[in-house]
Amino acid sequence: MSDQESQTMALAGMFQCAALIEQMATKGDMNEAAFDCSFDSLFTFNAPTTLDVFGDLAGLSRGLNVLTQYLGGENQKSKHIAYYVLSMLKIAARLQGDEGMASEIQTSLQKIETQARKFDLSRKSIIAKIDGVYQSTVSTINPRILVQGEQNYLSNSNNASKIRTLLLAGIRAAVLWSQLGGSKWKLLFSRKKYLLTAKQLLSSL
Repeated sequence: MSDQESQTMALAGMFQCAALIEQMATKGDMNEAAFDCSFDSLFTFNAPTTLDVFGDLAGLSRGLNVLTQYLGGENQKSKHIAYYVLSMLKIAARLQGDEGMASEIQTSLQKIETQARKFDLSRKSIIAKIDGVYQSTVSTINPRILVQGEQNYLSNSNNASKIRTLLLAGIRAAVLWSQLGGSKWKLLFSRKKYLLTAKQLLSSL
């Protein structure tokens, strides 16, 4: 797998989380298969390849589709997705400069994984614990990410926990993208390359 393909998958990981957040915040539901892919990526600590982080390309199909739409100029009506992606990139940059918090997040997620196996925790319980990690770490970074949507959906505690889980997964993808050589400038000047690669990855499904 080429560096370009790996970067494109990490970028799709961000866009997938952003799109799911928007869907949950405005409609009260989301694509569960895509959510599972993003959720699982939080617990891949030593994946040998970028593909292993996300499990398989099928799980990233939502993100790849949204990415191609945005890079191709087909769907830019929602400013929320772009805002969430840019916010994830900013938080990721902050975390890369704060080894203490980054280490705290990883250690906390590893503990959750251990507890999940040991006590056979439900998915809902795991998501609630991830929510707690987000609130004790990322939520303390200013400016905070503001999620826009319908208040009746946002005020639901289960929805809010899923949204924070997706925010953390998106930030994890943003860190990965940076580690793979991605940057906002590269996205700006290599837009066509990312678009072509995303379409090629989709066509392989």
